[in-house]
Amino acid sequence: MASSETHRMPKTTAKPLTHLDGAALLAMFQAATALLEGQVEAVNALNVYPVPDGDTGTNMLLTMRSALEEADKSAKGSASEVAAAMAKGSLMGARGNSGVILSQILRGLSKSVQGKERLTGQDIASGLEQGSAQAYAVVTNPTEGTILTVAREASAAGKAIASTDNTPAAVLQAATSTAKTTVARTPFMLEILRQNGVVDAGGQGLAYLFEGALAYLQGKSPAAGEVRPGKLRVGSSHDGTSKLGGTYGYCTEFLVERCTAKTDQVQEKMLSLGDSVIVVGDGDLVKVHLHTKTPEAAEAWLKSVATIAKKKIDDIDAQHVEYATKKVAAPQGKVGVVAVVSGEGLANIFLSLGATAIVPGGQTMNPSAQEILKAVRGAKQETVIVLPNNSNVIPAAKQAAEMEAAKKIVVVPTVDLPQGVAAMMGYNFEAESRENAMAMQKAVKAVKTGEVTRAVRNATVDGVSVRGGQAIGMTAGKLVSAGDDIREVVGKLVKRMGTEAGSAVTLYYGAAVSKADAEAVAAEVRKQSREAKVEAIAGGQPHYHYLIAIE
Repeated sequence: MASSETHRMPKTTAKPLTHLDGAALLAMFQAATALLEGQVEAVNALNVYPVPDGDTGTNMLLTMRSALEEADKSAKGSASEVAAAMAKGSLMGARGNSGVILSQILRGLSKSVQGKERLTGQDIASGLEQGSAQAYAVVTNPTEGTILTVAREASAAGKAIASTDNTPAAVLQAATSTAKTTVARTPFMLEILRQNGVVDAGGQGLAYLFEGALAYLQGKSPAAGEVRPGKLRVGSSHDGTSKLGGTYGYCTEFLVERCTAKTDQVQEKMLSLGDSVIVVGDGDLVKVHLHTKTPEAAEAWLKSVATIAKKKIDDIDAQHVEYATKKVAAPQGKVGVVAVVSGEGLANIFLSLGATAIVPGGQTMNPSAQEILKAVRGAKQETVIVLPNNSNVIPAAKQAAEMEAAKKIVVVPTVDLPQGVAAMMGYNFEAESRENAMAMQKAVKAVKTGEVTRAVRNATVDGVSVRGGQAIGMTAGKLVSAGDDIREVVGKLVKRMGTEAGSAVTLYYGAAVSKADAEAVAAEVRKQSREAKVEAIAGGQPHYHYLIAIE
């Protein structure tokens, strides 16, 4: 079948395609991505933890966009060339755990179909099987009830049907049906999903991709009724440009009084104007946060329904450029350090401690492997240590290390910004990479860290029930305190983390916290932990009111 014939959208009554050439394979992936984009917010909402980082759907979508952009360059090539381009683009653009796993699935597919002009159903089934194996191989401790399980069972179903029906549509039909069934079963595999009445977000995202691919093969257009367009709230494309038209836009915050609109109405309006929307409070006092290209429009609407008591508008694009171009005054060492950081205050701390470059990002803004590579390649040193400073950035950092041939990249897997600061305290610009990595990892182990934010939804996690809008405190990956009074939550969290004579407690306060409020919280912690030295430092990070380090 000629390329032009396979690429044309088949009618629902047409005979199923027996092969997919490069153009048809690309069109299938485009349809899959279109359906995921329409459901991205639904996937994001499945995040179990009630913290403002529900970005699984966003990370998967941005990874697929990067894959498609690279594949467009091979649109007239063979099926194997398109698959190879998809794999390359997804590897470079992978964000977060879900994005990295998705990129490995595409990588496995590409390896399986090398040298093939067109793909049969069996080729696709074999590709999905190898993609699943590739994804499992990169995860240190695979957990069942996740995207990995969905990929494995869907590929097995596709392989089984391919022995009797070798059409691509039959294989995708079996894979899609099984993916949906497996997603529905994930709460029975993971207790935390069952407790919160949700399915696995990554698995659901993968099921949507299968569904979109099948829609194309069945002659259905996702744009014609199959997809309910959703708004991409968070993140940016692989090259840093967002749907807002720039990198991030303006970080815009308002404190409003006597609001006549309901909280959900405020949130809906803000979502129509921007990304990263957080609305907390009631009619008497409401705090609004969003990233937008038009802060004046948000302000005008809020003035029509409330009285604005306070506002703060920061140009994140300018901050991005500033961070990306800053150079440290400290001597350039044998080993460079690239750190992923969110917040101007924290960025300055990392730079002052000797970091070579800052990659803006973190919670809700996971940088891609390509963005990390760009910073590494911009460093003068031949060896560079990368500090991800976020558990969801670690996979992309490791993927960047595997992809770089010219320089040596060492990933010190810091899971939060306080750990990153501790790692920088162990950095010696005169030492070699091995010595530095060991010293930094030792410093990380010596610090206890915690986070305080506002719950974005009702949830029960680690035996703690929280309501949307409450302050919540977490340490060592567990939610340990919740309440309406943020001072009490910070106090309980510090107590749970533990202090002793000579302990140093550092409270890095976020962009939404005033210096006066931070000092008041620090004073309360001093009363509680008299044996410790307590300090409040402006971190400027979004979303998280306090990041806490105890040494």
